[in-house]
Amino acid sequence: MDAANGLALYFVRCNAPARFEEWGRWLRERHLPEMSKLDVVRAASHWALTQQPKPGMPSVGFSHVTIYELVGDIESGARALEQREAESRQCGEIDANHCVMDVDILEAHGSWNQKPVPTDALTGHIMAYVMCNDPRREAEWDAWNDAVHMPDMLESNGFTGVSRWRRRGPNTRGARYLTLYDVGPIGVEAAVERSAAVMPGIAAAGRKLDCHVGGLTVTLERA
Repeated sequence: MDAANGLALYFVRCNAPARFEEWGRWLRERHLPEMSKLDVVRAASHWALTQQPKPGMPSVGFSHVTIYELVGDIESGARALEQREAESRQCGEIDANHCVMDVDILEAHGSWNQKPVPTDALTGHIMAYVMCNDPRREAEWDAWNDAVHMPDMLESNGFTGVSRWRRRGPNTRGARYLTLYDVGPIGVEAAVERSAAVMPGIAAAGRKLDCHVGGLTVTLERA
């Protein structure tokens, strides 16, 4: 199977809380299999925020993330997904309460550019947007991620895999990079605890770069 060289992240939600379960079944059982038929999609998986938004309360704006792993030309793959969803909506196949809040297209980046194919053993993700706060040091920061930070995180024994991605598009400001941590049978909560436990030692050893900044970070479990 070809390696995924791109990701299309669909940040979605249901805008009718009373239909949340019905919407979820439609997405898992009908929409995702239909979108997965596209040749540009290597794999598709659907994930829920471990802390779901509460109706009427402030939130990040989405409740789930659908991850499409792309092969071939990334731009063509992104367009194919968009076109297929538009066709489905035109035919009345999209759930009336389905909301696509945002779409992010990313390309594989750095040394950690091989995302394992999702299996039943994959129970969750930590999805972390990150950046260097000093553009002059971005090359240094990038090399540190590959050579130091990714190995340190894997040595926490919280993750079964990790991959790095860079957002495509003209915007060069903000957190353009994504680190996607894979979580196995231990579950997301234990993975967070294990990775957090090693951070003080990493900082004390001088292995944390001072220009590293975390942006939006969410924990995801199987939907």
